[in-house]
Amino acid sequence: MTTLHTIARSPQSDLLDSCLQLLDHKDAILFIEDGVFYSLRSDCLAQIPESCKLFALREDLAARGVQDKKQPAVESVSTRTFVDLCCHYDRVVNWF
Repeated sequence: MTTLHTIARSPQSDLLDSCLQLLDHKDAILFIEDGVFYSLRSDCLAQIPESCKLFALREDLAARGVQDKKQPAVESVSTRTFVDLCCHYDRVVNWF
């Protein structure tokens, strides 16, 4: 069973550490709201298995003025694609 994990809080929340304990190699992480700040941090992203797909919500990146600062491993996606991802994965786990 595949899972899309959404992380909505900044790296100071340590939500990624909790998420990593449940992350499977076929899962994906979508950074939303202040969670998009994870997409700037290569040290945080290095903890995630390479087989996991990484996304950041484009609108949240733009709202925080960091759309050009994300790491290359993180794909910027629209709200429409966010909905598509929720349908693609078997379940969605929200980390707030």
